[in-house]
Amino acid sequence: MNKFLSSILIATVGIFTVNAQTKVMKIEYKDGSSEVKNVADVSRITFADQSEDPSDADKMVDLGLSVKWASYNIGASNPWEYGNFYAYGEIEPKTEYTLKNYQWYYDNDGEDHDQWEEYLKLGATFTGTNYDVAHVKWGNQWRVPTRDEWTELINNCEFEWTGMNGVTGAKITSHINGNSIFLPAAGNMVDAEHTHDQLGCFYWTSSEYEQSDITQECRNYRANIDATNHSANGYDYPEVGFSIRAVYGPVPEEELPSYTAPEMVDLGLSVKWANCNLGAKGASETGDFICWGELMEKQYSHKYNYKWYDPLTDKTVEIGDQISDTQYDAAKAILGDGWRLPTEDEMKELLEKCTWTEETYGFTVTGPNGNSIYLPACGFQGYKGAPRAAIEPGYYMTGNSDVRVNYEGKKMIDNAVTLRFTRGAGNKFKTPEMNYFSKAGGIQIRPVHK
Repeated sequence: MNKFLSSILIATVGIFTVNAQTKVMKIEYKDGSSEVKNVADVSRITFADQSEDPSDADKMVDLGLSVKWASYNIGASNPWEYGNFYAYGEIEPKTEYTLKNYQWYYDNDGEDHDQWEEYLKLGATFTGTNYDVAHVKWGNQWRVPTRDEWTELINNCEFEWTGMNGVTGAKITSHINGNSIFLPAAGNMVDAEHTHDQLGCFYWTSSEYEQSDITQECRNYRANIDATNHSANGYDYPEVGFSIRAVYGPVPEEELPSYTAPEMVDLGLSVKWANCNLGAKGASETGDFICWGELMEKQYSHKYNYKWYDPLTDKTVEIGDQISDTQYDAAKAILGDGWRLPTEDEMKELLEKCTWTEETYGFTVTGPNGNSIYLPACGFQGYKGAPRAAIEPGYYMTGNSDVRVNYEGKKMIDNAVTLRFTRGAGNKFKTPEMNYFSKAGGIQIRPVHK
C-alpha cells in the first residue's frame, strides 16, 4: 500500500469481482505494474500531494517562486548562523579545502593527461542526487538549488544589506508575496583560510559552468551576494568551501530534444529498423551519444556523471535487466509512437539473419528480403567528449543489461549488451559481434518499431 500512498501515480483504479463473494480493486500504475487489493480491506481512497515531513515546514519559506527556500543554511539551526562550508559535490565539511583533499579530484601523476582531466566532473547539475548535501542530509525534496533557481530568486526579490543577531548579511524579500529569508555573510574557505567573513555570501549552485570546450579548467557556478552585488553568474574551483542554502521542490525535468521520426525499414525481421541513428538526420550521420538508461546526450560521459551511479556506495544503481520500451528507453521517450530500443534478441536477429557488407566507415546490413540499412562506425563518447578521429569503431546499444556474474557470484551490472564492430590491422573492421560496453559511456541507438 505504500506505493499507492506515496507515488500517486495511479493510472486507473478498477473494481471487479473474482468470485461471487470477494470484490477486489486493481490498481494500475504508469510504469506498467499493478496490484490487487481486497475492497473489504480498504476504508478510504484519498488523492493528495505527496506529504511533507512536519519538520520541513519549520525550515522552509514560500517566496512565491518555483521552489520553497530554506530559512537557514545546511549545518545551521537559525537564519543568522553560518552553518557548514562544503566543496562542490561533497557532503561533509572539512577543516581545510584544498585541491589535494577534494573528493572528486584524481591526481594521475606520471600519466599522459591534461590538468583538467584530474577533476572528476559531476555533470551539468547534481541537484537531487547523492552528490547533493541538502538532499542527503535533509531528504525528501530538499536539494541544492540550480543556477536557474538562484537566478529566479535574484530577479524576483529585493536585497537589503543588514544584520540579524549581530551577524551581517542579506535580507531577501520577495516582490511576489513579501516573505523574506536572511543569508549570513559567512564568506568562504580557501585551503585553511576563512576569507570574506562578514563581507560576502558565497553559495554553491548545483550547476556546472557552461563552456563549449570541456577541456577548459573545471568550474562550477556560485551565487555571490554582498552589499552592492547579487549574481549567480560567477563561477569558481570546485574544491573551495562555500555555504549551502537548500530549496524544496521536485528536480526540474529534462527538456528532451524534438526529433522528426526516422523512416522505418522492413528487413524481413521481427521488427522494423530505423533508417538512421537517434538524433541523426541521415543514414551516414553520427546521431546522439547516449548512456544506457539515460534519455539524452551529454557534453561528456563517464562514471561520475552517469545518472545511475551512486557516489555514496560507489556502485551502479540497477534499473532493470531489460529497459527497452520502459521509462529508461531514450528512443521511446524522444520518438514515441512505438519506437524503442532494440532488445538483445532483436540485435542478435539483425546480426545473424542479415548480410553485413563492410564499407569505409561502417556496414551496410541487408535483410532476408533484400532491403538494407547502414550502420556508421561512430565510436563512443567518454570524458573528453564526442570522438574526434575520422576512423572509429562502432557501438550500438540494446535494452539489455549484463546479467553475467563474476567470480564472487555477483552480477556485472556496470555493463550492457552492445553490438560492436572494432577495427584491426589496416583499419579493417573485424566481424560484428554481440559484446558488452560500460553503461556510463555514450554510444549510438538505432531504434526499432513493431
